[in-house]
Amino acid sequence: MSMAKKIMKTKRIGNCVSYRLQFGRLAQGSLKTLPTLVLLAVLITSFSSFSLATNNADTAAAEYYTVDENTSNSGQDSAELKNAFEAMGPLQPRQIFQIARRMVVNLLRWSLHEERRPLPDDPYARKLHFGRWINDPNDNTCMNTRARVLVRDSEATVTYRTNKNCVVDSGQWTDSYSGSTFQLAKEIQIDHMVPLKNAYVSGAWQWDYKTRCLYANYEGYKNHLVASSVRENTSKGDRGPEKYLPSNASYRCQYIKDWLAIKLIWGLSMTRDEVAAIDAAVQEQQCDTSEFSMSEKELTEQRKTIGNNLDFCLNK
Repeated sequence: MSMAKKIMKTKRIGNCVSYRLQFGRLAQGSLKTLPTLVLLAVLITSFSSFSLATNNADTAAAEYYTVDENTSNSGQDSAELKNAFEAMGPLQPRQIFQIARRMVVNLLRWSLHEERRPLPDDPYARKLHFGRWINDPNDNTCMNTRARVLVRDSEATVTYRTNKNCVVDSGQWTDSYSGSTFQLAKEIQIDHMVPLKNAYVSGAWQWDYKTRCLYANYEGYKNHLVASSVRENTSKGDRGPEKYLPSNASYRCQYIKDWLAIKLIWGLSMTRDEVAAIDAAVQEQQCDTSEFSMSEKELTEQRKTIGNNLDFCLNK
C-alpha cells in the first residue's frame, strides 16, 4: 500500500462519516442486511488505519500529527463477527451491537493538524522542567524511581550497595533495546520511552511543573520507563523513531507501539518525519497492526492514574 494512497484516506475522513450515516439509513430499512452492513462499517474503519502525508502539496501543510482518539471496532471484533455469522447465520441486532460496543483506539490512525505546531519559548532543561528521580515515601523504602524500576525489571534477586537497601548494586536485566543481559546496575540506565526533551517540545512545555515531574517518574504504564544498557540509551539520547530504533530488531514493533501509546496517553504531538519513520518501520518489520491498539477503558484508567497522582512530586 503506497503512502500516497494513505494520505488520500486521511483527506477523505468526511466520506467515512457519510458511509456510516448511509449504513444507518439502510439498516433502518432492512434488518436482513444488517450483518453485511456491520462488516462494511468495520472494513471502512479498518481501511483508514494508516494516516500519513507524503504527497508534496499535503506535506507542506502537514505541520504535526496526534494519535486520533476516536474509537473504532478492533480487528478481533471483526473476526468475531465473521465467525459468529458463519456459526449462527443471521444475527439479531442486539448481538451485533454488543460486539460492536467493545471499542479501541487505533494507535496507527493519526489526525493531521494543518497548522504550525506550538513550540516553547524556553529551551529544554531537565532539572528545571522535569525535576529528578523521586523517593516515594508511601512505598516504605528509601528507593527512588530508578531503583524501583531496577527492582521491578530484574530477573534475579537484586543486591544493594549498603544495608539500607536504597541503591541497587546488582541483579539481572535483559536490555530489550539490544537483547543483551547485564548483572551490574551501573551498566543500566532508566530510559524514558518518549524522552523528556521530546515530550517537552511535543506539548509538555505547556504543563505545570508537577505534571512534568510526574511524567519523569511515571510507573503507571510499564514501558514508560525502561531499563536499558548505558550504550543503547546513550545511542538513543533524545531521538525519536526517525533517528533511532533499537538495535534489537525483534523489539522494534513493541517499541513503536509503546511510543505511540505514550504519545496518546499524555496527548503529545508528533512531527511529519516521526510518523513517516513509524509507518516505514511498521511495514519493514511486518508488525502485527492488530496489536497497535489501546482500549478505551485502558486509556481512561491511565489518565485517571495520572490525575490521581499529580501531587506525587510535591509531597517529597
